[in-house]
Amino acid sequence: MSRCRSTILVAAFLASVAVAPGQPVAPEWAERLVRNVQSSSFPELAKKDIRIDQFTSDSDYFQARFSIPRFILGRRMRYVIRVNSGATLLTAPEDSRRAIVAHELAHLAYYAKGNRLHLLGLWRFARKGYRERFEKRADVEALRLGYAQGLKQYRVWLYEHVPPSSLMEKKRDYLSPDEIDALERTTRE
Repeated sequence: MSRCRSTILVAAFLASVAVAPGQPVAPEWAERLVRNVQSSSFPELAKKDIRIDQFTSDSDYFQARFSIPRFILGRRMRYVIRVNSGATLLTAPEDSRRAIVAHELAHLAYYAKGNRLHLLGLWRFARKGYRERFEKRADVEALRLGYAQGLKQYRVWLYEHVPPSSLMEKKRDYLSPDEIDALERTTRE
C-alpha cells in the first residue's frame, strides 16, 4: 500500500474515532440499553466516562469511539457509544440490540484497558485485515459474555438492512451466524 494511501486511511480512522463535541444525544431507550449491558457485563467500565450519542448512516447502526483530543492532552478519557438515529434500528430484536451493544462495549473495554498508549496501535487500521481481526475480537468477547444468540440475530437482521454495497464488508469484518454457531459448538465441547 502506498504511503499516501496509508496516511489517508489512518486519517480517516482517526476522524472516525474522534468524539466530536455537540453530537445529538441518543434516545432514552439507547441510554437505558447501554447502561444495562454495561452494568451487567462490563464491570470494568463502571467508572469510565461513557456517553451515548446519535449519528446517521445507511450501513452502520452502532459505533464505539474515544476522544482523540483528551488522549493527546492527557486528560481523563471519554468514550462514546454512537447509536444510529434512524427508526430502522428499532426493528431489530431487543436481544440483538443488547448483543451488539456488548460488542461495542468490548471495544470500549479494549480502549480503556491499561496504559492508553496502546491506542497508538490502532494506526494498524490502515493495514489489510486489521479491521477484521479487531471487529471479530469484539464479537468473540460478546460471545464469551453470553450474547451469542443475540449477536447471531443481529447479523441476520443486519444483512437484511444494509445496502448491497456494504454487505460484503459486513460479512468479511464480523462473525457470520455460521461462525457464531461454530464457535458456540467449540466452546460447549
